[in-house]
Amino acid sequence: MSKVKPQYFVSTDSIGFFGKPEQFVKLWKEYFKNKTLNGVEVIALKPINQLDRLIETFRKNNIPVLSFHGRTGGESKLDFKSRIIMTFLNIFIEEMAYLLKYFPEVEYLSHTPYFEKKTVYEEVIKNQPKKIWVENHLPGKRGVEDAIKQINIYRKNGVNICGMLDIYHYVAHSEKILPKKWSNTVEELRTYFLLRDCQGKPLFCGIHFPIGTRLADSLPLDNMTDKMLKLFAEKIIPHVERVVFENQQKNLGLFFSTNKMIEDQRTRNKNVFERLKKTGIIY
Repeated sequence: MSKVKPQYFVSTDSIGFFGKPEQFVKLWKEYFKNKTLNGVEVIALKPINQLDRLIETFRKNNIPVLSFHGRTGGESKLDFKSRIIMTFLNIFIEEMAYLLKYFPEVEYLSHTPYFEKKTVYEEVIKNQPKKIWVENHLPGKRGVEDAIKQINIYRKNGVNICGMLDIYHYVAHSEKILPKKWSNTVEELRTYFLLRDCQGKPLFCGIHFPIGTRLADSLPLDNMTDKMLKLFAEKIIPHVERVVFENQQKNLGLFFSTNKMIEDQRTRNKNVFERLKKTGIIY
């Protein structure tokens, strides 16, 4: 069980994949100032000079960029609509090789299918990055099992890698019955965070907790009771070192944000974070 408070991150998906750095600052600066949030997981969008500008904007506002979310891979394994969206978005995300070269101090996250590629594997072994995170891609237990396989393969070759368990990916396609099976789901998740490799190191060290309005890749918070969130906080949070809040917005908000959309999201974020604090997911 973790004896220290986990790190709390937020993803740049909250401003849309092509949003402006200043919009992110407006949304989240106060949460970094009051130490609610510790870092950002940046969607690593092309080109490098634009990514560099985003990072510099964050640094000037004392917002630490500690991790990149790279290409996911595995588009063909998704349902039709998700396949179209992710194929399009992955075109605009930098390859890992460039990120390791230009930003070696930043950790790197991607989905299981990306790490299954031979070229990616060879690049990681060659560069031995600071730390990489592998995220479950497919729904349910299959996605977690695929991630575990890659963690073990990379660790055998001396790579500092840990699992990032995306909660929505795990429960995908069962959202409508989530309240009825939540306690069982939480117990299943807990077992994954108790798993250890042959050296006694945990296989999963972090969670993606998606809180957005785009319900195709977010938890249905409006249909989740405080009791459900408290159970998650009690059973899961003590076992993780990092919690990443993804916050994808519905409709065109997936791609960009207007000033009105930012103001609306600020109001919603305030309410959501107050609830996460009340239920113990943030402490």
